[in-house]
Amino acid sequence: MDISFYKRGLDKLGGFVDGLFLTIPRILKPMKPVRDIDRNTYEKEVDFYIENGYADHPGRFFDFPDTMPGYQVVEEMPFDDGKRQLVSFKSGYEVKNPLKRNSYYSHQSNHTGYLVRWTHGNKGRKTVLCLHGYMLGDPDQAEKMFRIRNLYRMGLDVSLFITPFHWRRAPESRRQRGIFLQPDDVAMTCECFGQAMYDLYSSIQILADMGSHETGIIGASLGGYIAALFACLSNRISFTAMMVPSVNLSKPFGPGFIKMPFQVDPLLGEKLDRVWGFHSPLNLKPRIAGENILVIASRGDRLCPFEHVRLLCEKWGWPPHRFMTGGHWLVFNGKARGKAWYRFLADKGFI
Repeated sequence: MDISFYKRGLDKLGGFVDGLFLTIPRILKPMKPVRDIDRNTYEKEVDFYIENGYADHPGRFFDFPDTMPGYQVVEEMPFDDGKRQLVSFKSGYEVKNPLKRNSYYSHQSNHTGYLVRWTHGNKGRKTVLCLHGYMLGDPDQAEKMFRIRNLYRMGLDVSLFITPFHWRRAPESRRQRGIFLQPDDVAMTCECFGQAMYDLYSSIQILADMGSHETGIIGASLGGYIAALFACLSNRISFTAMMVPSVNLSKPFGPGFIKMPFQVDPLLGEKLDRVWGFHSPLNLKPRIAGENILVIASRGDRLCPFEHVRLLCEKWGWPPHRFMTGGHWLVFNGKARGKAWYRFLADKGFI
């Protein structure tokens, strides 16, 4: 890869900005309460995924619903010449790990799934389903991030999938708002990804029932991880597009970064790393054609390290991709990202 000295400098600058964001959790780390759990209990939680073969065969961990869940439009407001709807449905996900069921189910707000839908109001249109990043999910913010109005005016219906434990699905306590990714509770994070796949599949079923002719997904950051993972488990989507995606959660924060109330020896550390990362898209192969995959990443990204994205592209046979100059937040050729995305939509017959 021939990159000019000038572009390498911009990549470092983008990475420097990412580094400023990374200092925040490092500063807050001493203030975070140490999880109240003994080693024996914690190791049993982790061993469940190893003993049942999920760590070695990730695809076996994930389930999809046999039938579409009941759903209802709970809010509706005008949007351009159509409407924005909030669709709710009951999540039918069943927690795999018996040691995590009580704590997982205790979060009542997470029992309900949500889809936000920007629709023209007639059936038969194609839909772009957006997957937001970590700690995001507000529809107003998503409208700007995904340029939803642009997509809508191109004739598409657009939807937003609310990831478990985000937006209205988040716990009431602010201290628990980041519950989806917990390096000190790797079993909880596994179940979060299990529910994300289950509810995303339900959402695609609902969109089809509401009149979507075809659905493709686009995810950013954590949403890119979810988009990549879903493409490895289901061929019900027309395409998957990943923007500055996370594909390996070991960096910048993994189990080794977190302080536990007991000594983590090398054997336990190895178990934690295996379970924390078994659901990575790097461990799976897509079930849709490579030509229906788009990867857009930044070479200086430190939040979702570029090295992992490049490895994913290599393992997946180099699907269509565009590598940008800069970092996760600061991108210097952002217009090229939009051009690549819209060109991809045109190639797929969506616009």
